[in-house]
Amino acid sequence: MGKAERNRQEHARERIASQQIAARRAEARRRTLIAGGSAVVVIAIVVTVVLLGLGSHKSPTTPSASSGRTTNATVVSQITNVPAAVLNAVGAGKAVNPLTTISAAPLSSNGKPEMLYVGAEYCPYCAAERWAMVVALSRFGTFSGLRFIHSTPNDKYSNTATLTFYQSSYVSKYLTFKPVEWFTVANKSLETPTSAEQALLQKYGQGSFPFVDLANKYIVSGAQFLPGVLGSVAQEDPTHHGLTWSEIATQMQNPNSPVAQAVIGAANHITAAICKVTNGQPGNVCKSAAVTSVGGDI
Repeated sequence: MGKAERNRQEHARERIASQQIAARRAEARRRTLIAGGSAVVVIAIVVTVVLLGLGSHKSPTTPSASSGRTTNATVVSQITNVPAAVLNAVGAGKAVNPLTTISAAPLSSNGKPEMLYVGAEYCPYCAAERWAMVVALSRFGTFSGLRFIHSTPNDKYSNTATLTFYQSSYVSKYLTFKPVEWFTVANKSLETPTSAEQALLQKYGQGSFPFVDLANKYIVSGAQFLPGVLGSVAQEDPTHHGLTWSEIATQMQNPNSPVAQAVIGAANHITAAICKVTNGQPGNVCKSAAVTSVGGDI
């Protein structure tokens, strides 16, 4: 068995438990929404669920003071402006699972290919994948309003440093990015996917987070690399924190670091897939060594 296959199997074993939990949460939320035929019924269901300790809540209209979301302009600048030399040096990276190809009617919006993300702020695997997504998408457009959080302390890979797409925006002339952060770090409702988005999540992602659908041509179902790369530990440990946001962003600039090999490698896989659906545009990105090195993985 080759090293790549061993890494892939380890990845699958590590994330299956958290993905099963995420799937049950997503399915429970879906059933709650379907069952709610009126506001009174929805409120009654939510109250009942809370009393039973199942953790479903009404969607807040604004983030609470205890949300933990914070800004860090230096980190944002580092991860949205990774030098081409670093991207090219990392190439396909190490221990990175490639995207999966699917065949369906094209997913688009505003006349451009759409990249749909469905995740949750509590999710440690989403925490890992978001870093790569931001690096890749920043090669095609511009983010604003990115803020930083930690994943839940009450799961494997506790307190993984990450960012959130909640209340951020993204502008690109090549594609549309639609992020949905379904739940907060505390597992409270935050943003609800549309019925069509939920259908894609269930069909292609089996209801688990993170789910990325790129134009109905490629999907990421589960992070492309293990959150442990970011310094968190595999077992649940509410007291443990891994690398800080600044440390992750700094290590991403070193192509030989484990963080860069995982995060930048995953970002290059996403970039190569985006290039497929944008017909190779922009050329300076899609013809780069970072993209061509991914090769047959896309």
